[in-house]
Amino acid sequence: MLYHLLLQTVKTQQSAGVSPGQPHLLLYDLVYDDDMKVAVNDLSQAATGGSLYVIADEVGSEWRPSFMKNSFKPFCYQLLTRIPRLHLWAASSFHGYEPAGWQAENLTRPLRSPPVVFRKVKQDEMFTSNIPVHPYSERGVADHTDGPPVIRLYHRGEGHSGDWPGDCVTCGREVASFLHSLRVGVTESGTTSTTVTPTSGGTTQPCLQWRDVLVLYWDDGRDNVGVVTGLQEAGIPVRVMKDADIEDVATARSHVVWVARGDRVRGLERKVVVCLEEAVTPGLLYDRRSVPFYLMSRCTSQLVIVSSDLEPAEDD
Repeated sequence: MLYHLLLQTVKTQQSAGVSPGQPHLLLYDLVYDDDMKVAVNDLSQAATGGSLYVIADEVGSEWRPSFMKNSFKPFCYQLLTRIPRLHLWAASSFHGYEPAGWQAENLTRPLRSPPVVFRKVKQDEMFTSNIPVHPYSERGVADHTDGPPVIRLYHRGEGHSGDWPGDCVTCGREVASFLHSLRVGVTESGTTSTTVTPTSGGTTQPCLQWRDVLVLYWDDGRDNVGVVTGLQEAGIPVRVMKDADIEDVATARSHVVWVARGDRVRGLERKVVVCLEEAVTPGLLYDRRSVPFYLMSRCTSQLVIVSSDLEPAEDD
């Protein structure tokens, strides 16, 4: 998203006769030592006059924050040894992993989601266990509404199949039914369209479009065939995110509902977020029935949780 916005700015400046630098999108996986070496070398060579400015957003948002300690901190130290005038800003959900002597600021005001969503988010085990995530502070701005209530659908009962919601066609149909009740993709004239076309006499753009919806899950081994089939059967345009779709998802270019692993959409937000809850895995520190907080916190309005619990959850 940042690269896309910079690219738009550069194009605007170029059309005005200004010749700024050209942004380059560099992709590394700092978990691997070889990738880290390449990243440090590339950035060191890009430094001008010994100075370099780096923005690292959503660092270490896996459910295990060990990435910050084992990968990102060494990356920062190695850059600093190579680039004496290094300016590096990093944002992370976790705290306490910044390199020694580096300034840290805690930004904890819940400004993205409505109150009903952030109340649900702060119930997550990441906030209540010993995992280092700061609790929310006061919002500090007036709330005109509490937001639409969190909707919970259940993967159980007649017609449901598979060991979790993503495998279940019926769950997909129930999600589709709820999305239709929100009139997603329905224009003011009452027609349903996957392509929004404004008119000179007034807009036909719906209040909610399909690209305003994300369906998120956690386990990378899931294929989500069931829920995707259920959405398709209900006439909802849906696509499962692949590596080649990253830019399309970031810019919300296509009028489709994207189904994606949650940690691949870090920093993005959508008006409607549907979270597919995992079945519980015994012995894990982190109860996988609890949808990770950074999935739910992508939501700016309507949060939907499709639960794999056998019993109703506590009132949200």
